[in-house]
Amino acid sequence: MTLVDPLEVDDQYGNPNPALYYGPGAPRRDVRGYMQPATSTEPVETGRQPEITDWRLFTFSPVGSREQVEWRGRTFRIEGEPLMWEPPFGRRRFWVLLVEVEG
Repeated sequence: MTLVDPLEVDDQYGNPNPALYYGPGAPRRDVRGYMQPATSTEPVETGRQPEITDWRLFTFSPVGSREQVEWRGRTFRIEGEPLMWEPPFGRRRFWVLLVEVEG
């Protein structure tokens, strides 16, 4: 899977809060991890039929809260702060909650 670290760019109005750009010029790094689906919901909204899927990512690589995950042609947004677990023996692990919205 690929982690995309966004670039901060000026928005179209020149506001002091930069917009985040995840396009082709944004830095990317490939990491190994395990993806696991968690839940899926289809909220009822007039004129829109979104499908919201929550996933979990388990990895040994540090993950930032503003990064996005690209995996098998899909793009996931990180929900909240990634959790870290550092056991007394072994490697540090990261658990990341991901959200994918379609429709």
